[in-house]
Amino acid sequence: MSDSTELSTPAAERMRKAKKYLRYFTMDTPELNRLIRGKEIDDDRLEFSILMTLSDWNTTTPLLTKVDITNFPSLYLLMHGGAIQCLKMAGLYQSRNELTYSSGGSSFLRSNKTAYYQRWVSLFAAEYESKKLNYKIFQNVAGGFGDGFSSEYSLIGFDF
Repeated sequence: MSDSTELSTPAAERMRKAKKYLRYFTMDTPELNRLIRGKEIDDDRLEFSILMTLSDWNTTTPLLTKVDITNFPSLYLLMHGGAIQCLKMAGLYQSRNELTYSSGGSSFLRSNKTAYYQRWVSLFAAEYESKKLNYKIFQNVAGGFGDGFSSEYSLIGFDF
């Protein structure tokens, strides 16, 4: 996904950090993945998850100023949105590769974790959607009232 010609741009640096933070947040590292001995989501898919989160933000009403990786308003929401996308991808993979095999009194299950991924997606999505909507509504109202209107949401932001 990454273009090597962009490696020194602020956007590329932000994306590199966002992927690193998303990997931390999802705890998807070889030393923590004892069963698969590697990373479940590669760097390209992490970047795709972040791009999907940016797209989700930009297409969810109320429509506000378009954001990108350099000016996304909340690290918390970016990580949760990215994690939701990662969990969806991993859950689809699990569903597609699920196999139950029985023979001679023995049974074997492979990739039977779909329900776990679905529960995590549901848990994260409910909180993410609520916080995203509250933030976007605040920004929309603040845009209508100008600087005279304040709320604790005006303190939200991040610089990584």
